Amino acid sequence: MVLELEDTELEPFNMDGLIVPLIRMTTGGLPEVEVIVGEDEFVYDRSYPIKGFSAVMPKYLREQLAAGKVPLIIERPDRFYVYFATK
Repeated sequence: MVLELEDTELEPFNMDGLIVPLIRMTTGGLPEVEVIVGEDEFVYDRSYPIKGFSAVMPKYLREQLAAGKVPLIIERPDRFYVYFATK
């Protein structure tokens, strides 16, 4: 199943000098593997616990951005879920 969201739900998330798009979904069940935001499609990559994410997530996202990937972060009650655009 694909989760469809409006691009108006996006907000900038500043993490260690890096700004990436974030959607807050702090209620509900587990996130979907595929997400559509506006007209952009994203697929799940990995997740990080909210407590302690800053030790590894910014470095990983910098590496992926340098490789040309476009990230999306979905914040859940206890984890950040990392998605990347499929195009």
